[in-house]
Amino acid sequence: MITIEEIKRDFSFIEALTGNSECYMNSETFEGHGNFCDIYFNSFNRELKQSQVDAFNEFKQNPKKYVNEIEQYISSTLSNSESNKVEEISNADLTFDVIEIPQDDIKYDLVLICGKTYKQFLFFKKNIGLRVEIKSGRINSIQRKGKWDSQKDNE
Repeated sequence: MITIEEIKRDFSFIEALTGNSECYMNSETFEGHGNFCDIYFNSFNRELKQSQVDAFNEFKQNPKKYVNEIEQYISSTLSNSESNKVEEISNADLTFDVIEIPQDDIKYDLVLICGKTYKQFLFFKKNIGLRVEIKSGRINSIQRKGKWDSQKDNE
């Protein structure tokens, strides 16, 4: 369980270049879900809220409770070319890339950017990228996203 004090002490503080989008950033590992995951706690005037820490701690205690629903979503949204690789895709690790914990967002408490990578042809690899929005410990929405639009809210 992480605390506000530990975040302020152990995480890097990143000031906004423009506007007020400051945050605390660090990396964590989630066993079986990639080598590392960037964690961003959004802040305002360098202050964090306990609700942000609670949302992250709840996710960190049991990330596997979300994995089945994410895996089902991936299976149900495979393109025609991806459905030919269904076994390889289902066996690929679901990697957690970024977790963002916003402050006072009405749509979500935590955003998980995750995905799977599989061989498309010989040496070429293809990525299935997802943005998962979580509110009150439940998945609110999942949407496939490209590399450059994962920061846009799900519709």
